[in-house]
Amino acid sequence: MAGLSVGERFEQVVTFDEAGARAFAALVGDFNPAHHDEDFASKGRFGGLIISGTQSTGMMMAMTATYLAGKGKALGLDYSFKFRKAVRMGESVTMAWEVTHVTAKPGLGDIIDMTGTLTVHSTGEVAVTGTGKAVLLADQAAE
Repeated sequence: MAGLSVGERFEQVVTFDEAGARAFAALVGDFNPAHHDEDFASKGRFGGLIISGTQSTGMMMAMTATYLAGKGKALGLDYSFKFRKAVRMGESVTMAWEVTHVTAKPGLGDIIDMTGTLTVHSTGEVAVTGTGKAVLLADQAAE
């Protein structure tokens, strides 16, 4: 099993295109007009359509699962997010995670604590912050 180190970072750049963002919101049952109705959204506080929070957080969690799977067998344990700014459809963002703590649990594996951010390229603002906890299973615990 390849371990992780405190300070290790991984990131991904994503553009939230309108068609994909609308489809994602509909798929998860988020029919808030801020995600679907251009006329409604253009008159609101964000000045246009915004992505569903379930899309940004879902993609951030999936990113940790994909990264950790490259290190061994892993499972997510706990995630928490704060929405600081809305993300407009069409925006490009960088989603980034950093390992903040690694705790070895004999017979189980390593408990990995992480902090995450989603930063909007056009403004440089952090729109979403998060914390996550996952376990990178020891070989014998993975069976």
